[in-house]
Order: sequence, then C-alpha cells, then structure tokens
Amino acid sequence: MSEVSLGRATLLLLLCRVGGYALALVNSIILARALGADRLGAYAYAMGLAALFGLLPNFGLNTVVTRAVAQLPNTWNATFRAAIRAQAWLAGIALVAIPVFAAVLPAQPVPIGYVVLAALQMTIGILSWPYLAVLAGHSRFDRVATIELVAGVLGTAALLGAVVLQGGVVAVLSAHVLASVCAVLMAKRVAQPFLDPGLVTPVGTIAILRQAAPFGAVAVAQSLYTRMDILLLGQMASTVAVGLYSVAYKPTNMIVYLGGTLAVTLFPLMAMAPQTGTPIPFQQAMRWLGSVGPAVALVLTGFAGPVLQLLYGAEYVAAAPILAVLAWSVVANWLYAPLGTALQARGQERWWLASMVGALLLNGAVNFWAIPRWGGLGAAVATLVSEAFLLSVGVLLAGRSLGMVSPFKPIAVGLGATALSGVVLWVLQGEGTGVATLAALVVYVGFLIGCKGITAADMRFVFGLLRGGSVSAMASGAAGSSRIGSM
Repeated sequence: MSEVSLGRATLLLLLCRVGGYALALVNSIILARALGADRLGAYAYAMGLAALFGLLPNFGLNTVVTRAVAQLPNTWNATFRAAIRAQAWLAGIALVAIPVFAAVLPAQPVPIGYVVLAALQMTIGILSWPYLAVLAGHSRFDRVATIELVAGVLGTAALLGAVVLQGGVVAVLSAHVLASVCAVLMAKRVAQPFLDPGLVTPVGTIAILRQAAPFGAVAVAQSLYTRMDILLLGQMASTVAVGLYSVAYKPTNMIVYLGGTLAVTLFPLMAMAPQTGTPIPFQQAMRWLGSVGPAVALVLTGFAGPVLQLLYGAEYVAAAPILAVLAWSVVANWLYAPLGTALQARGQERWWLASMVGALLLNGAVNFWAIPRWGGLGAAVATLVSEAFLLSVGVLLAGRSLGMVSPFKPIAVGLGATALSGVVLWVLQGEGTGVATLAALVVYVGFLIGCKGITAADMRFVFGLLRGGSVSAMASGAAGSSRIGSM
C-alpha cells in the first residue's frame, strides 16, 4: 500500500463531503419549495421505503473489499471480483423486492411507480460502492472525495432540470436515476488504475457472501434502523407529517454523515493496528467528536425555527421541535460511529450486529408507542433513545472486547459542560434566540477549556496530523495506549 497522508486525505474527504452535503441541502430546499409539504412527503416516503433495502444489494461487500485491500495486498483482487458478481445478483433481488414489499403494506400513501423509481436509483447507485471500497482500502480518500463531489454536482444539475421543467415527483425521481448512472460510470473509471488485472485464484459467490454476511447483516439492520421512522410515519400518520419530519431530519442527517466520514477513514487504520493498542488518531477522533458534537446540537436547538424558515419557508417552522430533538441524536451518533468502525475492523462485527438489532427493536417499539401520540416528534424521540442505546453498548463492547476503556474525567467534563450550557439555553430563551444560543456556547466552551477538556496539545496534534503522517505509521503508532483518550 502506498504511503498516503491520512490527515490530508481525511481533510480533503471532509471538505469535499461538506461541499456534497451543501449540495444535498440545496437539493432539499429546492424540493421543499417546489413540491410543498404534501408532495414532499410522498417523495420522502418513496425514497425512505427504498432505503429500507438500501444496503441489501451491497450486503457488507464493500467492507470486505476495503479490509482485504488493507490487509491482503497480494490477493485482494479475487475478493473484489467476487464482490462485483455477488452485488449484481443482490441488486436485482432488491429491485424486485422493494415494490413488492410496498404493495403488500396495509396503507398505500403513494403510487407504486414512485417506489419503483426510488428503488431503481438506489440499486444503480450502490453499484459504485465496490470501486469506492478499493480506493478506501488504499486510503485514497482524496479520489473518493472527488467522485462524491462531482456526483453531487451532477445530481443537483439533474434535479434543477426536472424542477425547471415543472416536473413533479416522477420527474425528480427520474433525475435521481440519471445521476446514479453517472456516478457508477465515474467511480469505475477513477478506480481502474488501482485494479489488478492479473490472474488470481477465483473466489466463489457463495464464499464471498458467507464472508460478508456479518457485515451485511449489520448494514441491513442499520438501513432498517435509520429508515423505520419514515415508514411508520407514512403508515401511522400523514404525508404532511412525513414532509415535516423529512425537513427536520435532513440537516441533522447531513451533520451525522460528517462524523461518519471521519469514522470511515479510521477503518483501514484500525484494521492494521495492533490488537492490543489504540492508535492516537482514534483517540483524537473521539475527543474532537465528543467536544464539537454538543456545540453543534446547541446551535441547532437554539436556531431550529429560524433555520427551518430560512431554508424551507414558513410552512415548515412547525418542525422546529423535531429538529431540536434530532440535533441531540447527532452527538450520540458521532461518538458511536468510530466505536462501531473499530469493532468491525477488529473482527467484532457479530457483536456490533447484535447491538444494531437491539437498537432496531428498541427504535420500532418506541416509534409504535410515540408516533400515535406525538407524530413526527415521537419519531424523533425514538431516534434519540435508540442512538443513546447504541452509544452505551458501543462503549461497553469496546471496553470488553478491545480493551478500549474510556477514562471517567473527560466523560464527566463533557457531560457537565453539556448540561450547564443546556440550562443556560433554556433559562435565557426569553431573551431571544441569538442571545440564548451565544450564551450557551460561551458557557460550554468555557467549561471545556477551564476543565481541560480542550488543550493546546490537542490543537498541535491536529495541525501536525493535517501536515502529514502515513497510514501505516499511524497504524503502528499506538503509543503504548490501550485506552481511548478524552472524549
């Protein structure tokens, strides 16, 4: 594997994904204003229903390919070829299964044609993942970032074309299909120089599926877990409720992906790291995600109403309480994502699967209880509860299975700063949104600095990481630590 700066590649990936998420946010604004709450709800329901099966066609194959590239530089090509074959079969199965599943549900809030188009764009788009996995295994996240950003630009252009032509939901979904085709072709072209055309001992389709099964089960459980709320809202509420929930979910979901981006870049690092050590980059990732997450949640909570009105219009301000609750689920997600990555990279994927299944069952139970009572707000509460559950289980599993035990002091400092700033935000809400939010942030940052939750050493480390440092060097640089650093 070539020596690649993890810091620079990660920074570039983050910057390009910020650009991609900005485009996704623009897309959501265009859709909300062009379709209105009712048609937006129909669109979101079709996309959410398809996304329930979103990771089935891949079935964890991308994770197997990434790990093979990182650990087996001389034999991974056989794994890649088998993964391509297996995914083609799984994509075809999903393309048939999604509309059939939609047809047998008790309620039919949208035409089946919407669901078919949503399924088509999803199954086509996922065909690019094995090529992206090869790039990730080589730690070429710069190439991954470029593909994603260009694909985002093409997707926005296609969406604008559909809206300008005054198309409805069908036109928008067709634009997504076109963008997915372009993304697959581009990913294949960019990954081509990294593919080894040499002869290899073939790996059978059944064998690769058996190897990928634990990762695939995690992927399926996570797909169901993240999309169940949209499905249940569509079945138990109205398309308007789905539309309101989707606009609140969109900003927080994009922020979740930012934390997930950092977790993804840690996978090859953790796969190569000694089993008894915790690399310094992982410790620092946990520290920064734990410090920045509550600050982001405070801002989203304080400015929920103004943000929704500015982005989507006065029709969607009613979703402000939903956005405030979902904002705090971001904090838990940012912290358990690296833990899940570490567990899967070090052979603990079955335990993480059990955690995801538990979160899925908990999410469904809370949704069934809360949606009839509170609608979209109930779905948001279910998300927050299940995300907190995953964080708790992730911490316990990392400590038991990997010896990555979190020290008490940084956790106490983070919780104390969050609780105190939350009280300030609540007490000063009568003084205005800006004053209350700014005061809460000042209290939060001040508490962290005063209790050494953020230090000058942290800043020096981050700047040094961005200036260089190869993946292999950092993988071996566990620095004798068996504990996660301050969160």
